[in-house]
Amino acid sequence: MNQILCFILLLPFCKGFNTRDISQNQQIIFTVALLIIVILQAMLYRNYRLKQKSNNQLALLNNDLESKNLLLDKKNAENELLLKEIHHRVKNNLEVVSSLLALQSAQIDNPNTKEAITEGQNRINSIGIVHQKLYQGANLGTIEMKDYFLSLSESILYSYGEKERINLKLIMEKLDLEIDTAIPLGLIINELMTNTIKYAFPNGEKGTITIKLEKQNNTILHLEVADNGIGKSNFTKGTGFGGQLISLLTQQLNGTMKEIIQNGTILIFDFKLTKSA
Repeated sequence: MNQILCFILLLPFCKGFNTRDISQNQQIIFTVALLIIVILQAMLYRNYRLKQKSNNQLALLNNDLESKNLLLDKKNAENELLLKEIHHRVKNNLEVVSSLLALQSAQIDNPNTKEAITEGQNRINSIGIVHQKLYQGANLGTIEMKDYFLSLSESILYSYGEKERINLKLIMEKLDLEIDTAIPLGLIINELMTNTIKYAFPNGEKGTITIKLEKQNNTILHLEVADNGIGKSNFTKGTGFGGQLISLLTQQLNGTMKEIIQNGTILIFDFKLTKSA
């Protein structure tokens, strides 16, 4: 466009141009130049208006998107609060059931019945602790297993009054698992620790229970529960409810179990991890 304008302005000075036509040609040149300037200004104004319109539309879209994001965040916060409340209520209801069992146990003289009720309370508590960790934690979908196992184990030792006599050792890194995996694992730990407390350390002997949990190649969840007691062969493979429960939970988690009697008892579990775990 600049080249055309220069050509028009220099046209009067080109060879063969007559002097008497200068005035008329200058008028034509100025008219053409003015027209070009007007066209340029119109084009610039049009581009400016288009850009302004585009910016306004973009601003409206951004405001709309921001409003939707705020609404979505509000909904997510409400859902998270509701889910936390549900976990809190479930945990409280389980505590009520546990308390009712404790009241019933206080009216029973038969030691075997009292022991069965205590075991039932511990099973309920193992599930209740999961819901407690869920509503107290930042993530509502998973459980940090080391913290869960620590709380669960201490609760079991406390229920039997064995916190001073039996030492607990956890060998595991931070590991988050979903509730569908955490609850069966908690129940397995509850049954194994109960059996260990009852049989591994007779006559008031002191001992150690070691729990190890780790992922192997992101395909296997490896669990070991060991004690340095006298060794109680095959106590998880009998006809008792605890042994049956462990067997069912192991099948539920697509796992295998192996028992080793060596300087105490070692129970080894390997569970196949699903994609969600």
